[in-house]
Amino acid sequence: MHWAIKAGIGVLVSAGSFTAIVSQPTHASAATYRRTAATKVASKPYYTTSNTGKTYTFSGSLKKTKMHANHALKSYHNSTWTRTKQAYVYKGNRKVRYYYVKSAKNGATGWVASSYLKAGKDYQAKTAKKTTASAYDKVASHTGKIYQVSGTNKYVKLKAKTSLNANLVYTRTKTRVIYKRGRAYTYNYVTAGSTHGWVVSGDIVSESSIGKTKVTSKANGLTSYATSGNVLSPYRSQDFSTVNSSGYTMGKITYTYDSDYSTTNAFQTAVHTLPLTKSTNDTYSKYHFKTAVYLPIDYPGFSRKSILGNPQSAAFSKDDHYLYVMYNDNQQASDENQTGWVIRYDWTKLNQLLNASGSSLSMIRRATNRYYRGTTTALDRQVLACMKVGPQFKAGHVQSLALNPKTNQLWFIKAYKNSTTATVQRLSMSTLKPNASVNFTLKSTVHMGSVLSFDNSGNAYFWTQTKSAWPTAPVNSVKFYKGTLGVNRVHFSLVKQGLSQAPGQVLQSMSYNSNNGRLYLVSDESIFSVPANKLGKLSSADVSRSNFSGKREFEGLVWQHTSNTGYLLTNKGPELMKVVAN
Repeated sequence: MHWAIKAGIGVLVSAGSFTAIVSQPTHASAATYRRTAATKVASKPYYTTSNTGKTYTFSGSLKKTKMHANHALKSYHNSTWTRTKQAYVYKGNRKVRYYYVKSAKNGATGWVASSYLKAGKDYQAKTAKKTTASAYDKVASHTGKIYQVSGTNKYVKLKAKTSLNANLVYTRTKTRVIYKRGRAYTYNYVTAGSTHGWVVSGDIVSESSIGKTKVTSKANGLTSYATSGNVLSPYRSQDFSTVNSSGYTMGKITYTYDSDYSTTNAFQTAVHTLPLTKSTNDTYSKYHFKTAVYLPIDYPGFSRKSILGNPQSAAFSKDDHYLYVMYNDNQQASDENQTGWVIRYDWTKLNQLLNASGSSLSMIRRATNRYYRGTTTALDRQVLACMKVGPQFKAGHVQSLALNPKTNQLWFIKAYKNSTTATVQRLSMSTLKPNASVNFTLKSTVHMGSVLSFDNSGNAYFWTQTKSAWPTAPVNSVKFYKGTLGVNRVHFSLVKQGLSQAPGQVLQSMSYNSNNGRLYLVSDESIFSVPANKLGKLSSADVSRSNFSGKREFEGLVWQHTSNTGYLLTNKGPELMKVVAN
């Protein structure tokens, strides 16, 4: 038996017979196609989502072109191809356009059927630009991811690092455009503590846009507004801390009348003082209170006698010419439904009358009582001319009347306790009734406070006492909130530092002294003050603490704007007492 090879046929000869075996080629011959010559085209970016397509190299002549696959398109998702040439390949009766493309990912090149490509950049970017540092929050309805971005503008890679945290405020410092599947997306570089990275702009919202209002109704001279969503900036309880304010918290007070209230039949003329009993050793804590004027008790046109015996808050006009005092009748079941009203006192003229010969500290009280009984003197009529009594309306507990010196507007909190939806109202200085009302929600777990104050720049403040302890905030500690309040926008942030203890058991008032820049926290027989410009970075020495005696209810502390003069509003009976330095 032997092999004979001829003409590609192997013949096996054995015992007079043979078998022919046809040899197989190592590689199948590539198909050939007819194509056009390559022509230049305008450079244009493309991307692909194909999992089956390929790029090819061409070899051979135009009439007999062979195509050799060199790259699988599925390996080039999330990257950009750029075309520079085109040619047509004839496959049977079909004319197929091919683009010559180059990958931004790794420089790979080849010819690809145009049907596999979609116009646009994919995972390319523009150079990042610095922005003014500004605060942003997570959009509540979005999950949102923070990404690490690497690579170059021609080919960027995104890797998700973590999810956005609804309890963090992020600071944006840079912005950058990244293209994905032909669309331009703006990414913002944000930081929050040790967290940092790039986030899609639509997943965060600027705090400057939070709390914008819309008009909901107009009726009877009152325009109502409302916000949507929460207006309180996110925070984490573990980021909160307190500064020591211990040693001066007063217990619950059993209120008593002045010793001569009954003996004078409420027409008091003597000067009373509420002495300082204990204080910190600093300039701002050394003061006491001395009677300035006894406020009225009776006034005609109301439902009962002694209707003015419950003043709740007060505020001076910006020029200190007028004093606005807010009252309620305390007859309704819930705070927010209390009937209230405002009396505007011409403080300048009243002081002229008080300083005149023969005047008395009970001058206003006597005049209004005689007016109630239907008989007045000439002096009474002068006193009554200094008063404008406003109409009654549903006002709430009204312990929050405050002037915003920047806008020269009076605001008070109508509803805060029974729902997380709070209502604040703006008081007309002429009609003495609300002309604007704003509804908002701080957060589903946070109620609006019951007190209010503004600084010279128009920043709004309120403070609360902690009822449910945090690991970082014990019961009866103080939390400060600072923000913006008006008809166009409501927005507050929790100041990340509070006080370890409140001044007392009953939160009564808050006020701002524009002459020394301090915020005053008022409880019965106890007042704390802190510098407004150091909120968030207070030391214990910054917290001035003062205790007093007298068993009087401290309704409010009100400061004039043009002088460093303050007055304490008290009850039993209603009285203004001047702040006097020790």
